[in-house]
Amino acid sequence: MYSTDVIKDDFYITATRSGLGSGEIAALKKSIPDAINLRKLKINEALRLVVEKRSGKSRVVAYKLSSGKKEYVAYRVSDTDFYKLGRDPQLTNLAYPKPPSARLSSSFNPARVNPVSGKISPHNGIDYSMPMNTAVISVISGTVMKAEYSNSMGYYVEVAGKAGVKTRYLHLNKILVMKGQRVSSGSTIALSGNSGRSSGPHLHYELLVKDSPVDSLAFQPQKPKIGKLEKHVYAHIQQYERFLD
Repeated sequence: MYSTDVIKDDFYITATRSGLGSGEIAALKKSIPDAINLRKLKINEALRLVVEKRSGKSRVVAYKLSSGKKEYVAYRVSDTDFYKLGRDPQLTNLAYPKPPSARLSSSFNPARVNPVSGKISPHNGIDYSMPMNTAVISVISGTVMKAEYSNSMGYYVEVAGKAGVKTRYLHLNKILVMKGQRVSSGSTIALSGNSGRSSGPHLHYELLVKDSPVDSLAFQPQKPKIGKLEKHVYAHIQQYERFLD
């Protein structure tokens, strides 16, 4: 068993040189996301194969595909199929990545007194004090559901992702995306500001899971239940994982 060098150009040339037959190449291609062009991988894309040799035949038993910030890891479960393990960052870390120029100015607090009105008003997000026009990025990949103005929230953006996860970005100075647009995790969607009901330049970031406000700094996602197939795959992970790094 061995790992190939990371493929960064034409997968088919490297696969043939590694001794993979047409059946192996077809099975692997079936497992790879359609958006990936295996004949010409992009600069930020790379593919690592774990190949097992038996009786003179080469067989792919696992692979890791990197595409930008996304990563796909898959393990062989049959002659024609691979089982893909999800490694979606939006299900593990949903806190806003605070830029160096910002500071945390207000925490999640359902019983907070609003600093402007003086009344008890739930603070369902995290405030980050930052200079005007600081780039605001999307924490998750998803679809822009709202990109509009509200008297209280000012200019704001709402992004809906997987597993019932939504994120909101309030008090913006300028919105750079439109409703219905697809955005990637880490992409710039707005510039921070002081619009709406705000006491100073800052970003108010909200995390909602199934429409319920959640403290993004304390969020702990539930681990998915593991079925028989997953147990079979996890039994082989330690055997193959060291070849993928």
